[in-house]
Amino acid sequence: MLARRLLAQYMARPYSFFLNRNTTEMGKNILIEVRTVINCVLSPGMSVLSGVLVSLFILILLLMINPFVAVTIAATLGSVYAGLYILSQRRLIKTSSDNVYVNMMRCKLADEALSGIKDLKILGRERVFLEQFGVYAQRHSLNTVNVGIISQLPRFALEAIVFGSILLVVMYVEVKEGSSNQMIPLLALYILAGYRLLPSVQQIFSGITTVRSNLGSLEVLHRDMTEEQTDSNPEHLLARSEHMQPLPFTRGLELKNVSFCYSEVQAPVIDEMSLTIAHNTSIGLVGTTGSGKTTTVDLILGLLTPTSGQLLADDVEISGDTVARWQCNLGYVPQSIFLSDDTITRNIAFGVPEQEIDMAAVVRAARIANLHGFIEQELPNGFETVIGERGIRLSGGQRQRIGIARALYRDPAVLIMDEATSALDGVTEHAVMEALHMLCGKKTIIMVAHRLTTVKDCDVIYLIENGHIIGQGTYDELLSSSLWFREAAQGGVGLLG
Repeated sequence: MLARRLLAQYMARPYSFFLNRNTTEMGKNILIEVRTVINCVLSPGMSVLSGVLVSLFILILLLMINPFVAVTIAATLGSVYAGLYILSQRRLIKTSSDNVYVNMMRCKLADEALSGIKDLKILGRERVFLEQFGVYAQRHSLNTVNVGIISQLPRFALEAIVFGSILLVVMYVEVKEGSSNQMIPLLALYILAGYRLLPSVQQIFSGITTVRSNLGSLEVLHRDMTEEQTDSNPEHLLARSEHMQPLPFTRGLELKNVSFCYSEVQAPVIDEMSLTIAHNTSIGLVGTTGSGKTTTVDLILGLLTPTSGQLLADDVEISGDTVARWQCNLGYVPQSIFLSDDTITRNIAFGVPEQEIDMAAVVRAARIANLHGFIEQELPNGFETVIGERGIRLSGGQRQRIGIARALYRDPAVLIMDEATSALDGVTEHAVMEALHMLCGKKTIIMVAHRLTTVKDCDVIYLIENGHIIGQGTYDELLSSSLWFREAAQGGVGLLG
């Protein structure tokens, strides 16, 4: 449940949170740090509590028989273990922070080595990653061994010291009080008490040592589960109803003096941008790399919140509670498509419970994406073909078409394509664009162009530079009014990435 809650906490964060966080680190926190907290903090903590209770009851018994002996035993054990803990504390603190870093690096290197295996094999550099991973794996093992040694170090030496001390103390007391006839029963009692007390105190010390050496993991979870927390139950934020009513959208979308600045950058990426997108029209966004096209799309998607200005749908501001309702209208195709190791059907109907998948909608979306013929004619199991991790068994164009079909699955009112045809060859792109043109007049289409031919038939094309709109019009109008656009259309610029 702790791992589920942490995952929910991450997923409830705004999209901007993920721009500054490493997904491998978050995965490590969910899968490794949660397990570490449970096995090495909570479980030893319970052992410490158990040891404290047992030790307390034994000392109370000894106090009732002879307070001097009880206090002497408690002071001896307490001072020895406290001294050892103080001496080892610096090492434990260092181990705690180092384990968090080492776990992150192990996960990062393993993920990069397996994800980039194609490049590594071509370059012949598999061993580089293996050696780097080995360094951190060895550090993790050494940290574990060190903690184990520290936690068990006092046990064997103290067994002889404690039992010898108990014997000497009892003999001294009995000789002093002159009641030697009761020495044997008392000696047996104190030895039995020591026999039970020493493991309990050792359990306390071992538990505290283990907890202290893994507090870094607890600090990581505490930070990520409380930082910028807006709801005591993060799953509540994710409970978007499948029957949520979309935000009405019958007139148009407007960006009104919108500016946006990333937290780590002072200069605005989008600077007082204003544009209007009429309902059921198609627009294109073009410009050089870094001009602000993708950021504009992320603002329209509701993934980013404007630093200033407003985003309006039918004059209703898209912010706060209206964002989720607005997103019910959207279908989005990014340049890089995420595919799961699953069937084509479940990749198109991504995130839909299997029993609720509408196969008619899957087939319809595949036809529009020019994917249906390939699925039915070339794949042995048709729509039930498993495509491999990240679609490794498909070409780049086929993966992109699955992404387009996914966006069209729920028949969205607004289709947003962020350089979505960049991985397609000319023939396939033409076929997909022909199918999408059939949607013109029926849906609002927003396209970020990789090639100007993609936006040639758009109703309006906006030319973006440094977060500003510096030109707009139809394809022919921009050809005559913009030198940059004319050179790009003729292949002279080539900076539309």
